[in-house]
Amino acid sequence: LIFLYSVRRVKTPKRETNNIFIKNLDKSIDHKTLFDTFSMFGNILSCKVVCTPAGESKGYGFVHYDADESAKKAIDKVNNMMLAGKKVFVAPFQPKVARQDADAGPRFTNIYVKNLPDSVQTDADLKAYFAEHGTITSVWLPTE
Repeated sequence: LIFLYSVRRVKTPKRETNNIFIKNLDKSIDHKTLFDTFSMFGNILSCKVVCTPAGESKGYGFVHYDADESAKKAIDKVNNMMLAGKKVFVAPFQPKVARQDADAGPRFTNIYVKNLPDSVQTDADLKAYFAEHGTITSVWLPTE
């Protein structure tokens, strides 16, 4: 007679409110360091630092908690905190689809203009020249 004992883990669906995104991580922060930093806020279901194929950190990661409250506490306490010498950004995870919908406006708003009139000599002149067409956030006029 052979008895086999197995423990089945029930997969819990990832809920966006339990999953947080951390960016601007120092390259020295690995999975364990991220886990140790965020485990004080609640039970972590998964924790990952995104790395290149060579194994180097890309500077961002994800932590998935079992409770909404844990994720909210982690965001409140760690966002804008210094971690390994860098100020980190912590926010609720948003799927790519949600991020694209939020940024539904025009993607490419930079323009290059040549053959400007001689009256446009400074950045202020250039800004005034195009002001009637909409809000201008930055201007750069190269000079020789």
